[in-house]
Order: sequence, then C-alpha cells, then structure tokens
Amino acid sequence: MTREELRLMIGQHLVCGFDGTEISKEFRRAVSNHKIANVILFARNIESKEQLMKLTADIQKLVRSECHTDALICVDQEGGMVTRLSSDFTNIPGAMALSATGKSRNAYDAGFLTATELRSCGVNVDFAPTLDVNSNPDNPVIGVRSFSDDPSTVSEFGVAMARGLQEGGVMACGKHFPGHGDTHIDSHLSLPTVTGNISAHLQPFKAAINNKIEGIMTSHILFPELEDRNLPATMSRTILTDLLKKEMGFEGLVFSDCMEMKAIADNWGTVDGALMALRAGVDIVCISHHVNLGVEVVELMEKAIQDGTFGMTEFMELKKSTQKILRQKKRLAEVPVKPSSIIGTKEHTHLNRELHEQSITLVNDAPFTLGANPLFIGPRPFRATNVSDDGKQRHFGAALADLMGGDHLLVGDNPTEDEIGEVVKQAKNYQSVVLGTYNGHLHRGQLTLANALREVTQVCVFALRNPYDLSSLNPSIRSYAAWSYTPMTFEAIARVLKGEIQATGLLPVHLGGRTDA
Repeated sequence: MTREELRLMIGQHLVCGFDGTEISKEFRRAVSNHKIANVILFARNIESKEQLMKLTADIQKLVRSECHTDALICVDQEGGMVTRLSSDFTNIPGAMALSATGKSRNAYDAGFLTATELRSCGVNVDFAPTLDVNSNPDNPVIGVRSFSDDPSTVSEFGVAMARGLQEGGVMACGKHFPGHGDTHIDSHLSLPTVTGNISAHLQPFKAAINNKIEGIMTSHILFPELEDRNLPATMSRTILTDLLKKEMGFEGLVFSDCMEMKAIADNWGTVDGALMALRAGVDIVCISHHVNLGVEVVELMEKAIQDGTFGMTEFMELKKSTQKILRQKKRLAEVPVKPSSIIGTKEHTHLNRELHEQSITLVNDAPFTLGANPLFIGPRPFRATNVSDDGKQRHFGAALADLMGGDHLLVGDNPTEDEIGEVVKQAKNYQSVVLGTYNGHLHRGQLTLANALREVTQVCVFALRNPYDLSSLNPSIRSYAAWSYTPMTFEAIARVLKGEIQATGLLPVHLGGRTDA
C-alpha cells in the first residue's frame, strides 16, 4: 500500500472542523495532503442557507477531488438550546420539550423536518438524537437535551426522532453511549465517572439499534462496572467492540465525541487518544476545532501501521471499518434531496410553532393575575455548558415586554444578595412579576430572587432550560417549564400569559431528585 493509499484510508476515519464561513487554507491543506475526508460544522460556519449551500458544495468538491469519495458533513442540530443553524432555518424544540408534548409522532415530525432542511443544504449527518436518560437532576451538560429520566420514554421518543431524521435523508447519530445521563461533571471540562448498574441507560440505545439507527456517538466517561481499566468508553474495546457491536448488535458507524474535550485532552491527549479510540472500535474520531490535530492523528496512524504498533488484526478491522464508511457514503449519495425552497416554509414554521406551544408545561397551578403593569425579569442566556450556543438573541425580559407590554429588567446569571434586594425594591411598584430562570437549580441566586419577589407581589416563573429550577420555589408561585431560551419559546409563553392557548405539556421528569433510571 502506497503512502497516498494509506492516507486515503486513514482520512476516512476523521471528522474535523474549521473556523469561518469559508473553507480555511489550513483545512484545504489537510484535505489535500492528509486526505481528511469528513467535516463538522458549527454556528461559527453558518450565516444563512445560501451561504451554507455554497460551503457544503465547496467541501464536497474539495473532498471528492482529493479523497475520491463524498464527505460526511456533520452538524449538532439537536433543537432547543443546541442548534447550529441560522435563523432562516426551522429550529425545532429540544428533546425534553418534544417529550413534554406527550406525542412521539412530534419527535418524528421534528426529525423529518430537520433532516429535509439539512439535506437540502448539503448536510448529511446529524449528531442527534440524544439517547441519554437524565437520571441526575444536577447533570450540568445533558438536562433538557434528554427526552426524559424514564428509559422507556427516551426509547420511544429517541427512536421516533431517529426514524424521522433518517427518512428525511440524513444519517442519525444517537449519543452518548453507553449513557451520559447520570453525571454531575461536564466531560467538556473534566473526566466523569459513572458507577453502578447502567442497564437502564443502555435501554434507549438498544431500542435505537433494533430500529436501525445508523450512527452512535461515544461518551468520554469512565464506567468501572463495564471497564476495569482506567479507560473512558471512547477508548474501551470492552465497551465499544464487545458490548456495543458484538453483544448489542450495532452494525452502523461509531463516532467519538470530540477528542479535544478536556476529559480526553487533559488525560491522554487528543492525538494519542484518537489512536486509542480507533483501536477500541470507533469508526470515526471527531476533532471539532483544530484540524492540525487531525493531521497529527493521520501521521501517528500512518506510523503505527507501518511499524507494526497497529497490529495486523487491528489493521484488518480498520479496513473493514473503512469499507463500512464508504458504503454509508454511497447510500447517502443516493438519497433524493428536496430543494432549498423547503427551508423555513409556512408549513415548517406552523409545525414548529405548534410543537413549541404544545410543550409549555404548567408545573404549579398557583393563582396568578398578570395585571395592567407587569414586570418581566430574567438573566441573559449565558453559556450554561460548553455544548450550548452563546446566546445572541434578545433577553427574556425585553422580549416579553415587547410581546406583552410592560417593563423589564436584566439580572445577573446568579443574582447576589444586594442585587436581589434592589430588584425586590423595584418590584414593589408592579402588580406582578414574570421571571424567567435559566438553570436556576445550578445558579441558585435566581431561585432566591423568585422567592424574595413573592414576598412583595404576584410571581409567575418560566424555567427557560432545565425544569428542576421549579422544585425549590415557594408553593404560591405559579410555574411553568418552557424548556428553551429562544424567540419562538417566548412567543409561546406570551400566548399562554394572554390566555390564547393553554399549557398542555406533560412533565417528562421527576422534580424531587435523582431517579434510578
């Protein structure tokens, strides 16, 4: 095998990213010289549907020219608080919001809608749905990205969304195997450990496999009950080859979570970790930000194969994996693609509005009257976790005041005692306060503020991310789960407050504490 042939094979096993709305010179060199054949896009790469169509066409032209195959062009488009697309696309509600509608058909429709819009712009892989069972309310990274704390609900809605994505023409990739729902640490920042029996967390993945999901993404988590060596799932042959592929029967593509996350980078290094992941059974490693690290992985793999560090058995497995990737690319290339005019149509917008409105969930039906002079208060949509998008939209208070009339205040992410005192002093002049919280269960100054406001006026709280905020409120506060900090959510909230629609959502998690999923 020549050096170029070897690199053409190795390059199929990487997904890399770059900054900007055009292909960077560094990325072009990596594709040309090291044959990196797949791409991941983020919000930093997408400013409009027209620009995205041109970018994906340029990517495919480059990869086809240099690697002689199509590219997998991937995106994390989960919906809700994890969206990468520009505002001219239809950004669906997140997983927990969809399950709050009580209808798994809605998850299918959301997946199908998303897939048709992605595919019309050249994206062919969506790193969704999240199949994690959010059994730990203090989970800092999953939360509303999960459908529920109940494995059966996650299975039902996750399978439905995956089917919608794949029938819409995009490869679905369930995550984060074997389950990220019981962590209290964000693996973007550190290395979590999950102990105990995780059979319930495996249930949605098994259901998805049985229903032909085409991709599964690994988690950077230690599972000592499954792997007795100090190796996260991403690097564990026991977990990925023996459990996922052999025991559970998964025949699709295994993607790693981003190898630049600190759980990997700080303990094994991105490059060495990628080699370990490929040896463990990962088909494609993700290096989302610095393509130069992908180049180093190609060179390390090349050396390991040539000097025998990567053994003959492993090399034959890698060749089989390459063929699996190429078959999937061929299948995706044959999928009929709808025109980009489908993006943001009235039909898509109408469905999306209905999904958001059906998700609003009344949690505590305490008496509340908005009155003639309401005050709308909330924090900014700060980066709650490293997987969140930076909030650039108008803040909750200002948006609701525009929709409803009234005044507004922006408060800190975790209000201090002095700030709470000042806000309460101002609130005495208003007939009611509508407060939006954003992960208040982890930034408890928000909840202290809500309870303090109730001492001086009527209060209604909308949880704009995780619903666990609502478990610590004064029982005389009316409260709703709204699931996301987005303009369409604000519109649904305004309609509820005006009495134009009823909050018909169903709470898909327990608020009293962790569950034994």
